[in-house]
Amino acid sequence: MPEQDAITLLKADHAAVKKLFAQEQKANKDDDKKEDIFNQIKDALTVHATIEEEIFYPAVKKARSEHVKDEVREGYEEHKQIKALLAQIADITPDDETWDMKVKVLKEDVEHHVKDEETEMFPDARKFLGERRLIELGAELDARKQYLEENPAPPIDKQTAAYIGK
Repeated sequence: MPEQDAITLLKADHAAVKKLFAQEQKANKDDDKKEDIFNQIKDALTVHATIEEEIFYPAVKKARSEHVKDEVREGYEEHKQIKALLAQIADITPDDETWDMKVKVLKEDVEHHVKDEETEMFPDARKFLGERRLIELGAELDARKQYLEENPAPPIDKQTAAYIGK
């Protein structure tokens, strides 16, 4: 398999989640599929956010540009919002009257985040990090992603989540 740079890997994740949102919107409320698809979205976003926060964002933040550092800070804040919504949706079922609206807001937040990354952060990362470093990061991201997918974190109960602020 040819070497994949970090940006290509992250964009592929973005595309995969976009497809999952489309599937979730088409699923019938009475169908278990809706919840199953949401769980796939949640798992994909959790792994994606983790690899960005542990590997990609710290590498990009090393750029000397304050503007690029601000892009990374914004990314972290957007992740916090998305994680909070994921937790809220995980606590309800598709029968809940707020399900569809919460998923809609989640989708909009994710789309906004993706647009910011793909139009601002990724071009800046390519400029400041260079192709060689992006390929190295791609390998790191891919290895960590595979590990997280094979070893998912156990669910956190509500009391622990409240204690740690998730």
